[in-house]
Amino acid sequence: MAYIRREGSEGDSVGEHGQAADYAAQYTHDFVSRWDELIDWDKRAAGEGSFFTDLLRKWGAETVIDVSTGSGFHAVQLRRAGFNVLACDGSATMVERARSNVKARNLEIPVVQCEWQDLDYRRLGTFDAVLCLGSSLCHVFDQGERQRVLRRFRQLLKPGGLLLVDQRNFRAIRAGRYKASGRYYYCGRNAEVSLGQVSDQLCEFIYTFADGASWRLQVYPILPEALKGEIANAGFFWPRSFGDFRHVYDPMDCDFIIHMAIAK
Repeated sequence: MAYIRREGSEGDSVGEHGQAADYAAQYTHDFVSRWDELIDWDKRAAGEGSFFTDLLRKWGAETVIDVSTGSGFHAVQLRRAGFNVLACDGSATMVERARSNVKARNLEIPVVQCEWQDLDYRRLGTFDAVLCLGSSLCHVFDQGERQRVLRRFRQLLKPGGLLLVDQRNFRAIRAGRYKASGRYYYCGRNAEVSLGQVSDQLCEFIYTFADGASWRLQVYPILPEALKGEIANAGFFWPRSFGDFRHVYDPMDCDFIIHMAIAK
């Protein structure tokens, strides 16, 4: 998802639809080299528990494509749980990191660099489940393009296949109630996640490590209800949401929202 870039207000680099700088450029080699320090795989695994594996097994999934694999955390967890996993990411630095993590754990998981608009079921085949986690879809600022991406995900799924998409809780963030518990997603003790610019068009996260090193990510702060609607419009039904892995939750008091839907 490379975009035409122009200079925005206050020097921000934004794209032709008002989006922040090309998402892949934000994941520099130095930042990605510390990504797992930010996550802390063991603590994150403990926080998530068996949430994703339970959902996938409930729906009879065996083949999974992880379309925003990042450093490979979920691909590794699912492969260990017995799923057949293909891992993809558009960031070359993340793909390199994921391949290293997979190799270090002696697992057989293909990891490929692929932009979402290049995901082609005729080349990759179809799957029982598509995972798009890490609030990754929020790197797409334009609604029409998000819909095209979601339709790509639909084409990768067999009828009745499962889509899992998560996002930051932007309703709470935009209301001034930002929360980062450190129990589920970013569990590392040597890093802090704070906010920079926040509006209805842009949300900037600042990742600061104990040694003072700092990086920023800019994303589109889509509200959960809006994303849920876009998922339904892309060929899915029975959309459901979870807050921090719970179906019953306070929508203003959770870190992440996880959306689940079934392919028509």
